[in-house]
Parts: sequence; C-alpha cells; structure tokens
Amino acid sequence: MKKEFTEIFEVDSVLKTLALCILTIGSYLIYKLYRFSSQINQNNQNTHLKISNVFMFIAIVLFAVSFGSLFYGLVNLHDPIILKKSMAIHIISTVFDITWINMVRNRINLIAGANKGDKLWLNPFITSIFHVIYMQYKINQGLVKAAIQGIQTDK
Repeated sequence: MKKEFTEIFEVDSVLKTLALCILTIGSYLIYKLYRFSSQINQNNQNTHLKISNVFMFIAIVLFAVSFGSLFYGLVNLHDPIILKKSMAIHIISTVFDITWINMVRNRINLIAGANKGDKLWLNPFITSIFHVIYMQYKINQGLVKAAIQGIQTDK
C-alpha cells in the first residue's frame, strides 16, 4: 500500500455510514462521495487522479433535482406525465452518480496500489451494490493494515 493512502483517508464507522445512507434516503451517499473526492483532490499531487469540481457540482445538483422531482411525482401520482418527467431526470442523475462512484472507486484503487484480487481492491460489482459503505469498509481495512505495518516496523 502506498504511504499517501494513510495521508488521504480517515477511519469512519461503516455502520454509521450505512445508517445515514438509509436514514437520509441516499443523500449521505452524495455527501460521502463528495468527501472522498475532496480528500483525493486536496491531498494528491497527481492531476490525473483529481475529480473535476464542475462534475461534482453537476452531479450534486442533478441528485437534488432528481430527489425533489421524484418526491413531487409521488405526491402527484394521479398525473403520469409528472412521474414520467421525474423518472427521466432520475435516470440522468443516476448516470452521473454511477460515473462518480466509479471515478472514486478507481482512484481509491490507484492510491491504495490495489490490483484485482488484492485484499484492498474495490470490486466493481460489490461497489455497485454497496457504494460508499463498501468504500469506507475497504478504506478502514487499508488504514488498519497500514497502522499494523507501522507498528511492526517501529519494533
């Protein structure tokens, strides 16, 4: 594992992440993606690893509009046109969210120096299901592993 991994990411509770994702109906997912992206951007000198602030802004705005329009569509179930339009916005937002999730996953893998089959490698299939919950779990594993290695080299 690369040393910069421990300088970029922080340990956080996976259960807290799960609970907040559920309680906020997915809004915490966007916050965590933004947080991971900001940590990657601020603490990394490699410009090819940075995630565009414009992209993040567009994804966040699309999520907010999608969330609001789906809620509005559900309140107005009697009007199928409103629901269809809100579904279209939701599809566009979902494409941005999936792209963002993949960007963060790929960068975490690069920063960790993890390759397919490694313990810290973020599996694309599992990431697509559990998103930031799985990312936080793997980050925690990496930070614990780095701490153990640091203790062993100090002896």
